[in-house]
Amino acid sequence: MSNGTEYMSLREIGRRLNIPPSSVAYYKDRFSRFIPQQGGSGRRTRYPADALPIFKEIRHMFNNNYSAEQVERDLARKFSPMHDTGAAPNEARSLSELASVVEKLSDLLDTQALFRAEIESLRTELSTLRQEKELIEKRYRDEIGRLETEVAELRRERTDMFEKIWERIDRKDRGGTGHAKSPDSDFMHLPLVVMNDKGEYLGVAGKHGHFSLQEFIRIVRRNARESDRRVTLRWDAAGSDGYVLTLTTRGTDGQGHEHAIELQQTVTPNGNRVVRIARLTIDGNPVPDPFLLVLFRKIRDGFDI
Repeated sequence: MSNGTEYMSLREIGRRLNIPPSSVAYYKDRFSRFIPQQGGSGRRTRYPADALPIFKEIRHMFNNNYSAEQVERDLARKFSPMHDTGAAPNEARSLSELASVVEKLSDLLDTQALFRAEIESLRTELSTLRQEKELIEKRYRDEIGRLETEVAELRRERTDMFEKIWERIDRKDRGGTGHAKSPDSDFMHLPLVVMNDKGEYLGVAGKHGHFSLQEFIRIVRRNARESDRRVTLRWDAAGSDGYVLTLTTRGTDGQGHEHAIELQQTVTPNGNRVVRIARLTIDGNPVPDPFLLVLFRKIRDGFDI
């Protein structure tokens, strides 16, 4: 071969032919007698450009499921085996053995470098896969958060829709009797409280805020719906700052009860505006004040605390 011949390492051959480093090293060891090389005697083994088509042919045959024996037979037909020229006849045996050891070490270093390159490539690929996994997980978390927000909004819309439906039903049931208009939104959303015998205002607080008249009506309607009972509401004025809420319930047998709750807007000693349950009557019978506390304990069970 001329001095102008290009020589390459196994790594460069693998890069040019897009063959994994471990495969290049295997081909070199398994079919070495067909692959031209330059080196030995203390120098690292290099491979001329003539070796490229041989490596390429080996790769092609393995990709087509050839066995190693079939590959070897095809190589013997297409390429001439390389003959080891050996050491010069006059060289001492010890020098020849030393050169052989150095050559093997050189090949081992090449193979080791190839494996290191492949390991580094696998590490890079693993890091990329981890990043892709994190991005996918983030997209799913964001999507779940978005869906949860949409579900919460739909629940709010459903609640508002039912409130409007009940309001229309209540107006229809009242007809033209001249009963008072229902309280405004401000009144409905004030904290609902009772007063104990010490003059203290007692309410119910949940993680989403205080318990209001609006929440009380929602629980009444929900309980009626779950028990297959019909409930109607009627509002009557009670002074300048109050109302009487009359709840009439009817079961499927036509039996029912009438609850009249007097509600007064007031201000606590701490300056908080609240709606106080001033009085409760059931079927025309006044309920003693201590029983209002029992009522609130039951309300607590139905409120999201």
